[in-house]
Amino acid sequence: MGKFKKGVVFGGMLGAGLMWLNTTKKGREVRDSLLDHAAIVYGQVKEKVIESDDWETMTKNQYVTMVMDIVDHYAIQNGLSDQVKGMVIKLVTAQWKNLKKEVQKPKK
Repeated sequence: MGKFKKGVVFGGMLGAGLMWLNTTKKGREVRDSLLDHAAIVYGQVKEKVIESDDWETMTKNQYVTMVMDIVDHYAIQNGLSDQVKGMVIKLVTAQWKNLKKEVQKPKK
């Protein structure tokens, strides 16, 4: 199968999955649950970043490592599957720039 055909098949499957998450009741429940988990983890990450003495010099790699550690502990406590855990990691790591803006203290 050529690259184009693989892309069409993959795109169709991705589109069907996204449509399922947005249109069906069960899909909306799954999406909302995933976002709830991500919000809780983001709050924990934000607290840990603020408590860190070197948050101003933190790199994105250090942030991602911190997110993965926190999600691992959270997943064990709440019995999350590996797929949900991976999605939560992706959602929270995507918030790197927002977190940097939120934790920067205004200079007087």
